[in-house]
Formats: sequence, structure tokens, C-alpha cells
Amino acid sequence: MTRRVTDTEIAARIVPTSLRWPADIAKTIAWDRLRECVDALRGLVSTSNAHCLEAEQDQDLSPEGVIRRRTQLGHQALTELANFKPFQLAEKAVANNLAHLEERMVELPKPTTNAIEFMLEQEIRAYISEQPSRLNFVIKSLADQRVTSAVLNAPPYLSGLTDVEWNVVRERARAALHPAQSEMQEWLKKALAEVQEGIAAAKRMLLERCEMREDGEGQFRSIREPIQKGKPAAA
Repeated sequence: MTRRVTDTEIAARIVPTSLRWPADIAKTIAWDRLRECVDALRGLVSTSNAHCLEAEQDQDLSPEGVIRRRTQLGHQALTELANFKPFQLAEKAVANNLAHLEERMVELPKPTTNAIEFMLEQEIRAYISEQPSRLNFVIKSLADQRVTSAVLNAPPYLSGLTDVEWNVVRERARAALHPAQSEMQEWLKKALAEVQEGIAAAKRMLLERCEMREDGEGQFRSIREPIQKGKPAAA
């Protein structure tokens, strides 16, 4: 008999980490859409499982008829999952939320207009350029506003940094200046990745419950259907 799934198993396999999503900072539309997507994924698998159970208990269906019905149900659910509307809405909401947070993280040290401070920044850049590990030195010194300002308000090469290293410093500085926004960004990106993993988990559960597999061409078939090893060559 086909193994049935329980609501407990569905919750344990499809984004179980949602229980650890932050409640205190997760109060935006993006988080609402992410949670709705998790619920919809679990609901899709639960509904498919219930329909399979109905088919298996239908006295009017032969064993072959049950198999065909399960395969049909699997196709319907997997087709819906392939273009899952709740995930599209969540993905869009997260992108909008990330963009909004990005707009609020633009403040960085301003160029100095003081001659003495300008000369000090020149000396700081010269000192940095002499360090054996310039990037590490700057990262460890981000708490010092003078170092941050000296590096970010001048071309990278004056500090002995590459463009890539300078951008790393800039992003680290922005995160240090805007810890709340930076934390929210990391949580959103992590949660979206977990929902994407949840879609893959839902797909596996649907294939298992409906006794199906995906062939090399991306087509879903019953596990009882012979594997096609290739199309015959044209004459």
C-alpha cells in the first residue's frame, strides 16, 4: 500500500525552520507572504494526500484505476507547484522589502572639509597601504570613524585596496551603521531560501505520495511506467 503522510510529517519536512523566524522584526508584508507561502505549500501536499486517500478507498476503482487517479492528482499538484503563485507573491514582496531597507542604508561618513582632518586621513590611508593584510586591518578598525572615513572618501588604490576589497569595506561599514536594517535583510534572504527549499521538499513529497518520478526530460510519470531510454532515431 502507498505510504500516506501526516500533517505532522508535512510540517516537519516543509520549512520547519519557519518556527524560528523572528516574530519581533517579522511584521511586514514580506513576512506575511512568506508565511502564507509556507501554509500554501503544506496545504497543497495535504490536499493531494487527502485526494489520494479518497481514490484508494473508492470501491468503484480497480487497482489500476487507483494508480491512474494518483498519477493524475500528482500531475495536477506538480503543475501548480511549478508556477506556485504564493511563492511568486512572496518573492516579489521580499524583493520590495529588501529594496526599501537598502534605501534606508545610504548614510556613510561624509568627506571632511577640515584641513587638519584631511591631512590625518591621508596619513591613515598611507598607514593602511603599508599593512601586510590591508583589508583585514580596515575591517577590524571599522569602529574607528576616522579609518572608515579615510578609506571610503578616497579612491581604493590610495589605501592599497582593490575595488572589490573597497566594496567589502563599504558594505561592512553600512551594516555597522545600520545594524537593524542589515539584520532584517539577512533574515529575509535566509527565509526566502528556506521557502525555496520547502518547494523542493513539497515536490519530493508529492512524488512519493503519488508514486511518481521525474524522468530525464523533466516529465512526471508513474513509477510503474517503464523508463524511456531515449527516442528512436529518425529514419
